Amino acid sequence: MNKKILCFITNVEPFVLKGVNQQETLLSENNYRIENDNKGSSETTCDITYNFDEYSSLIPQHKKKINLNFLEWFIGFTEGDGSFIVSKDKVYFDITQNLQDIQVLYYIKKELGFGKVMIRSEKHRNVGVFYVSSKENFTRLITIFNGNLSTNYKKEQFRVWLDTYNKQYSMNILLKDRLVKPSLSTGWISGFSDAESSFTGRVKNCWSSKLRRAPHLTFQISQKEFYIIKVLRDIFLSKEGSDLKNINYDKSWDGWVFHCSSFTKLKVIRNYFSRYKLRTRKSLAFKKWCKIHDMVLNKEHLTLEGLNKIDLLTKDINKFYKLKL
Repeated sequence: MNKKILCFITNVEPFVLKGVNQQETLLSENNYRIENDNKGSSETTCDITYNFDEYSSLIPQHKKKINLNFLEWFIGFTEGDGSFIVSKDKVYFDITQNLQDIQVLYYIKKELGFGKVMIRSEKHRNVGVFYVSSKENFTRLITIFNGNLSTNYKKEQFRVWLDTYNKQYSMNILLKDRLVKPSLSTGWISGFSDAESSFTGRVKNCWSSKLRRAPHLTFQISQKEFYIIKVLRDIFLSKEGSDLKNINYDKSWDGWVFHCSSFTKLKVIRNYFSRYKLRTRKSLAFKKWCKIHDMVLNKEHLTLEGLNKIDLLTKDINKFYKLKL
């Protein structure tokens, strides 16, 4: 089966004018992107929350009730790794994962109560795929995602998918043209982070330290859509404004990265993921990352023994991400 994955991303490279501060020109482009990202939305994200009333009447009979935390996580994970696919005027839906994370696909299948998991051979590797078929299950997905998405690019992908679904099955389900703003009180960020984030660490040279080395922990999350990266930055850092602090543009893949290495701010990030659990093997990296954070807070990094232990833990974490590639 040939599949066509829809992707709605505008490739606009930052421009730099001679004699003009580069950060200012990037900021001008960011404002342009944010304005265009929000065009077409009939409602603002400020007062919109998740609504699963329609889905609650369609859940499979063997599922007693909806799991709100799971659905929020599932939407975030889908916006990072899921695909609303249109091929030959038909709709498909799947989420593809490295075989090391195939367990998360079975978790999704169990919580939803529908869908299937298979192993698919690709050119250089085998992958796990969670997929959905049949009008009944596509309809269930619509009631989960319609009006509950948080990124513009996935909402536009879903718009085309829904239009194709309506034509394929002679239906007339209207798109709920709105976005839900992520928050620290829902599981969306956890799901999105399972798809798009990393928890890394290293021991670097530090001449102000007695041991001449010091631990460095980083949380970062990447995405092509600037709007959602800025929203996440503002949430985790309790910050508002249009500046680029803690946000970098990566020209190599035309995307944006939010990063945080402040041990104080990392407490907020750690507290969130301790409450809203990661579901992929990334949770293993997070546990070791938290152990390093504890060791630094307990000042164990000030001894050679403690610093060496931290160094080994950071190498274990970074090895995890190399294996994921």
